[in-house]
Amino acid sequence: MQSAKSSTDMRVLRPLACLLPNAAKTAALVILNRPLEGEILKQFFNISLFKAVTDGGINRLFTCFDGQQDKYIPDLITGDFDSATRPVLDFYQQQSVSIMNTPDQDETDFTKCLRITVDKTKHLPVDQYLIVGSMGGRLDHHYANVATLFKAITITPRPVYLISSGNLACLLPPGKTVIQADTGLEDDWCGLIPMGCRCDHVTTTGLKWNLSDQPLAFGELVSTSNTYSAQQVTVETDQPLLWTMGYRFSEQASEETG
Repeated sequence: MQSAKSSTDMRVLRPLACLLPNAAKTAALVILNRPLEGEILKQFFNISLFKAVTDGGINRLFTCFDGQQDKYIPDLITGDFDSATRPVLDFYQQQSVSIMNTPDQDETDFTKCLRITVDKTKHLPVDQYLIVGSMGGRLDHHYANVATLFKAITITPRPVYLISSGNLACLLPPGKTVIQADTGLEDDWCGLIPMGCRCDHVTTTGLKWNLSDQPLAFGELVSTSNTYSAQQVTVETDQPLLWTMGYRFSEQASEETG
């Protein structure tokens, strides 16, 4: 299982374990309104105890599994429903999917859906939240999804991963995090991005270009295009810090879990 502790303790993460063919069924899945990768989505349906979709994401889910929609039924659809089409909503309603209107415009559909999903899974052995359809497309939407990660660390102590198009991102809270990069699915790049605020004290091990109690900030140093020197990376930071990494996913992995 993923280990996620308070910001004063060490956290241990294995971000790409969710892509392994023997991944434990301990995730919750949230599907956003961006193009979806069918093989990864099949993998995540297999390992998720709860599946939620936001608004227009339900159109994406419906078309992603053309002819097999009845095999991939979510538990919940939420949003203000300015994007979801009526025939698609009717189909899932006939499948007894819970449909929840969340018209509040002060938060994005993703943030609202994540709050509800965390509440719905509080009695389930969920140890991570997987967010697909979360990257690419409009830049403002991309940054809105990253902004939700800052809210997420106040909503749940469990890691929330944005996963799309060969990219994974998660927010590391203040303190020490150990990242296990030993699945064999890691691409050769990773990075630490000081989103939201300046990080004055960042120390790492296990990277080709490590930091030693150094600041990270836009306009100064940002650790992009880094890579691994070991299969275990440690990051100590005084402020929330965005971890990014690439992955390589094989269709065979999904077939073995299906």
